[in-house]
Amino acid sequence: MGTIERIRQISPYAFIIFAIIFVAFMVLSDNITSLSTSGGESIQTASIAEINGDKIYYKDYEEKVRIRIEQMRNNPQNQNQEVDEKSVRTQIWNEMVDEILLKQAGEKFGIIVTDDEIADILIENPPDFLKQSFTDTAGHFNKEMYLELITNPEQLIYYMGRNPDEIDPAEKERQVNNFRNELVAIGEYLKLQKLNEAMANTITAAYAVTSPSYVKEKYINENSTANINFIYLSPDLIQDSIKVSDSEVQNYYDKHKTVFKVKESRKVKTLNFPFVPSQEDSARVSRRIDIIQESLANATDNKTKDSIFTVKINEYTGTEHDWALIQDINPQVASVIGNVEVGTILGPIQMVDGTYFIRVDGRRKGEQEVVKASHILINFNDNKDSAKAEAIRILGEASRGDFAALAAKYSQDRGSAMQGGDLGYFGKGRMVPEFEKAAFNTKVGSVTGPIESQFGYHIIKVMDKKSDEIKYSEIVLVPGVSGSTKNKIKRDAYAAMKQIEEGENIDSLAAKLQISCDESYELQKNRPFYGSMALTNKIYDAKLDGVIEPMELDNNVIVCQVSEITKPGLAPIEKVREQIVAKVTNIKRIDMLKVKADNMFDMLKNNNSLDNLDNIDTNLLQGLKINSAVINNNGTIEGAPQDFVATTLIFNNLEVGKINKPIRGETGYFIVELKDRNILTEEQAKDAKDMTKEQYSKNLFDVWFSKFKEDSKIVDKRSKYYGEY
Repeated sequence: MGTIERIRQISPYAFIIFAIIFVAFMVLSDNITSLSTSGGESIQTASIAEINGDKIYYKDYEEKVRIRIEQMRNNPQNQNQEVDEKSVRTQIWNEMVDEILLKQAGEKFGIIVTDDEIADILIENPPDFLKQSFTDTAGHFNKEMYLELITNPEQLIYYMGRNPDEIDPAEKERQVNNFRNELVAIGEYLKLQKLNEAMANTITAAYAVTSPSYVKEKYINENSTANINFIYLSPDLIQDSIKVSDSEVQNYYDKHKTVFKVKESRKVKTLNFPFVPSQEDSARVSRRIDIIQESLANATDNKTKDSIFTVKINEYTGTEHDWALIQDINPQVASVIGNVEVGTILGPIQMVDGTYFIRVDGRRKGEQEVVKASHILINFNDNKDSAKAEAIRILGEASRGDFAALAAKYSQDRGSAMQGGDLGYFGKGRMVPEFEKAAFNTKVGSVTGPIESQFGYHIIKVMDKKSDEIKYSEIVLVPGVSGSTKNKIKRDAYAAMKQIEEGENIDSLAAKLQISCDESYELQKNRPFYGSMALTNKIYDAKLDGVIEPMELDNNVIVCQVSEITKPGLAPIEKVREQIVAKVTNIKRIDMLKVKADNMFDMLKNNNSLDNLDNIDTNLLQGLKINSAVINNNGTIEGAPQDFVATTLIFNNLEVGKINKPIRGETGYFIVELKDRNILTEEQAKDAKDMTKEQYSKNLFDVWFSKFKEDSKIVDKRSKYYGEY
């Protein structure tokens, strides 16, 4: 029986894996066709983009965004984190554009991945990441359970560890729908992965002009080594004034035109109007702090003070926190309430993010103990025995000395070392098992070790242990930007726009307003500016000197004026003149450097090695440093700028065991003593060349796909439906 037939007989849900949007978990109801987008189109037909004529539909985009956000919120690791919806929308947009382009590229080369192929993978050879959830601790893959769940997701309720009849129907539906969403995503991922692999192979076969010998040579070059001493002579050693004529600039430009090809770009000058609290905003917060402080101070007893605090919590939108372990409380707050009695009201306390008033509402013994510990870490490096001996020595000092000072001096966990080794409070499951066991079994104030873990040897000092859970309330007062202040800042931005439109110079206006005016880098059409693609699109829609309507971002309003438009093609010579003058000047300095390099070589050539210059007056080196390095033939030389010409000459032209004549690289002159050179043999490179070829193929496809995307006609219509994206 074929795989597809087998799936069909197992379950009516067989093809949920292949559906792009499965009806069972569509949130939009049948009557959605009566709804319209803000652009006036039917929500069923509205498109937010056209990719070479293929549309991305508003409803599909919104559904994918909804599912991704729902998945992130349901992920236990993200439960305490806010979902960045803008980031999710950007990610989904890029994925949908690339997916359409990949499918179009596949059609161009006649490559199609069928549902049958994906079914074969899922049934016969599921990927490891999918098998993992169905594998027990002994490594046994429960294929029967796996097949049952992927072909009939409703069976999930029987594996939730509870009686299905006792599970709330809404909870059942939510869990099953989440699982279905995951299956859809997996199916889409596998299909795109297969298409991506097929395309990479096709592009490599169709476009790779590189022979197997090139791949082998590339691997040999990148993995052969040379041990050198060298002196690098930089063109900066030539202090003479260098003149570059117009004819030299023109000649260089004519010979290197391919270097000066540019993509379409824009530059803008930007006025930034930040949302900052006004004096009135700050004064308002100060008055509130004074009111709370005075009210609490005038209370005649603790009961009255407590009642006043409760009133102020409601008045100033304070927060009442439920029971929590000390480790789970805001560290700023934990540091002041850790040992405070129940009922105590603290404040005003100035912290990084505002002024706090805090009341400790309760304290109880919890079931989970937390430990506060510091440590000193000694890495294994290349010698485990030596590391252990060093750890034992430091343990002796730590038992009787200043642990924090020793951690700062010796610990190779530099992050905690700067805090005296302090790791703060942690509960079980937060540290590697060996460390956790030692910390929880050691008395407060005691030092233990060395404890071996995957990171090295630890010396641990236990500073405190708690199982307390604390309940507290807080009022946090921050000088925020009021609505009236925001509106005034926006009015200022619009007034600036009008003045620029009426002919006011943007730089002069910035000086008058005492705000900065910054010119941007060259903006590419597919890159967000200030994190906003909407802003980039508006800039590209404007003409030269055009002013963009003020755009409100998270923390500011900006006004932009298009200051430069670069069309694709060859950059005008005037635009690259400074770049050419600098390049030609550098070439002339290197030309002049030859005499200095030759004179220095004459002084050194009779020496056996640059390691031994006893018979040389080192003052004659004019402060130049003798460097040592082990290099590959890839342009990288530690102690000098990247220079492919220099490494090529070192590997191919120089003699081993002597100080060679100066060689001219791209960046200056090198006097090199080649101590040793190890060139990989073809036999040594044989096993690795396939890996290099695979990497080369991937790189080739990435380059090809980027060019395919760049040449594609991508019409971004998001501005019709979204104010910001």
